[in-house]
Amino acid sequence: MSVVGDPDGRSSDQVDAAFAQIVAGYDAAPAEVTWPESEDLAPSSSSSPSPAPAEPTGPTGPVFPANGPILNRPEPSLLDGLDTFGADLPDDEEPFVPPPPPPLPRISAQAIFGAIAIIAGLVLFFKPDLLPLGEQAGMVLGLLGIIGGAALLIMRLRPGGPDEPDLPDDGAVV
Repeated sequence: MSVVGDPDGRSSDQVDAAFAQIVAGYDAAPAEVTWPESEDLAPSSSSSPSPAPAEPTGPTGPVFPANGPILNRPEPSLLDGLDTFGADLPDDEEPFVPPPPPPLPRISAQAIFGAIAIIAGLVLFFKPDLLPLGEQAGMVLGLLGIIGGAALLIMRLRPGGPDEPDLPDDGAVV
């Protein structure tokens, strides 16, 4: 019975039998050598020296000598052109010296007061007995210092940068 879609029209039993025959003859010595004798492997022995390799008969052997038409073309190839790309350009004699960095921006008073308020608020929040007030009042003042300092720093933030023009906020324009 042939299996549907089998291109040779063989049944699965025939295919299994052919596969079993291939597996059984795997370790058997071949009856006929199908490759050149130079490729035969001699039994490995540490005392016998390896035979000298045979003369190559490929593109560099006697069939195609080294000065043959394939290996030595008169015109340069695309790869030769890429290897010499930019070789005729003059070398830069002066080393690259980067420009000096721009000066650091000045820190505004608002940023300084905001950072001081946050630091003082943290100190008061964790050590409320530093002020002659009660512990709860010291913690509340510390929390207010943290929130006030954060608000001062957030108010400094502006949308955009100095290079962006002030665009009117027209909303969605159809």
